[in-house]
Amino acid sequence: MSEVEALFKQTIQASDLSAKQQAVLQASLDLFAAQGFDRTTSSEIAARAGVSEGTVYKKFKTKKGIFDALMTPFLDAIVPRVTTEFAAEVQAQTFADFAAFLQYLIANRMAFVLANHQQIKIFAQEIISQPNIMTTLATHWQQLLAGPLGAQLDAYKAQQQLVDWTNVRIAQYIGSTIAGYMAPQILLPDAAPVDVDVQSQAATEFLLRGLAPEA
Repeated sequence: MSEVEALFKQTIQASDLSAKQQAVLQASLDLFAAQGFDRTTSSEIAARAGVSEGTVYKKFKTKKGIFDALMTPFLDAIVPRVTTEFAAEVQAQTFADFAAFLQYLIANRMAFVLANHQQIKIFAQEIISQPNIMTTLATHWQQLLAGPLGAQLDAYKAQQQLVDWTNVRIAQYIGSTIAGYMAPQILLPDAAPVDVDVQSQAATEFLLRGLAPEA
């Protein structure tokens, strides 16, 4: 069970949903990740959850209602917790320089994506039609930059190890580079396996050139 899946299970177990309603959401999470939202039917959800189709729709009304019920714990509980834990992991480390910091950051997030790619796929598939997802993710990313992560970037800028751009701009370059490496793992079923050590090193080398202090 992945970290995100375990957090999801904990979150819905702590909710006021009945056991059957929790089973419906868990089944929906599994099926949406494996097949996509559009290709999953209510009968498949019911069969996976071990309930009738009537039970599925009694609480959630429509398949879109199920999706929205899935997103609520993700956006309200899981994303904030994952963000906080990531910040704590970074803060607990000691880095010799910006290059070491950057490679740790990239390798950590690549490993996270690989371990949770099925659940992340749900976000990726719906992010265009559900702009509130991107808004929420951006908000938590900005909170990261307003805390210790942003302070570390500022320190590297002061030490002339990092270009003097806004932290938001720097984070956009880092995030988009990680996304470029990880997108095939999320979206393509036959994507080649990723060696995190090799790919994070390559991404780090690329970003160190682009984020070098201006002469």
